[in-house]
Amino acid sequence: MKKLLTLAVAVTLVALGSVSLASTSLNSFNSGSHKPALENNTAGSTQPTVMPPQTITICKKTIPAGGTGFPFAWANGFGSLPSFSLDDNQCVTKNMTGQDHYNKFTENVPSGWTLTNISCAYTTSAVSIIGANSNSAFQPGDNTVTVDLNETNVTCTFVNQQSPSCCCYFQNLSTGQGSPVDPLWQVNNHSAYSTPKVSSWMNLPMAKWIQPVASPTPGSVAGGTYKYTLSFIAPPLCATGPVQLSGSFAADNSAIAKLDGIAIPGASCPGPVCFNTPQAPVPLSVGAIAPGSHVLEIDVNNQGSGYSGLIVNAQLTRLCR
Repeated sequence: MKKLLTLAVAVTLVALGSVSLASTSLNSFNSGSHKPALENNTAGSTQPTVMPPQTITICKKTIPAGGTGFPFAWANGFGSLPSFSLDDNQCVTKNMTGQDHYNKFTENVPSGWTLTNISCAYTTSAVSIIGANSNSAFQPGDNTVTVDLNETNVTCTFVNQQSPSCCCYFQNLSTGQGSPVDPLWQVNNHSAYSTPKVSSWMNLPMAKWIQPVASPTPGSVAGGTYKYTLSFIAPPLCATGPVQLSGSFAADNSAIAKLDGIAIPGASCPGPVCFNTPQAPVPLSVGAIAPGSHVLEIDVNNQGSGYSGLIVNAQLTRLCR
């Protein structure tokens, strides 16, 4: 009996020792002795590249300033999207990341206003300005821009001018009303750019010189003819008659002005110093312009490579009587 008791005690002690040993080994594992191998697995990991969002921005500008409540419809290739409205100098930006990149924005022009220009800043996206016809450049009557976005951002600005009453009318056709891109004038069907004048170029108050090159200072261009154009809409007739075109221009080196492709009498300058006295300013006058769409064109001939540009101070007017 004594031997049996001694054996039972010995077995119990051995069992307790085994449990203690197992507990010690488990505590050693949990204490972190095996952690370095796990932590080292992340030493060579790289962070994913974060791409900038792709966006389309629509902006509003009014003449005169302060216009409000211009409604826009918005759609993509899948259908209509929520509409929005803009006030003068407001913009809305739409994030196209992960969305259909083909989008269409249409202004529903309010009564009493005329949409006089739509211009877009873009590099590689497919952009068209439509409404009046399928010509992708702005034409009088256009009210829609389509953008197939494939760059970080495209920004389009819709410019509205307040329609005067039937009797009185005034529309400023002068160059340099925006910078760096002139919002009204184009040259050779491309953007025209505002520029400070060369010292020999004359001033025409309320107007600025424009040129064919995108430069903050006057840039040298090749010799040849540069066709500057402005599209406008003459208002309907009323009791006081049609609107009139009046003003003057100067150009480097020679120029001729046309309305709807027909030379305006007395509105030409043989050069080579049509940019200053005594050859400039050149009078620009048409006594009666019929209602509807028109194109004012001034062809400037640069007689040899060098600076070339145009400045126009002109208005459409109808006096109150």
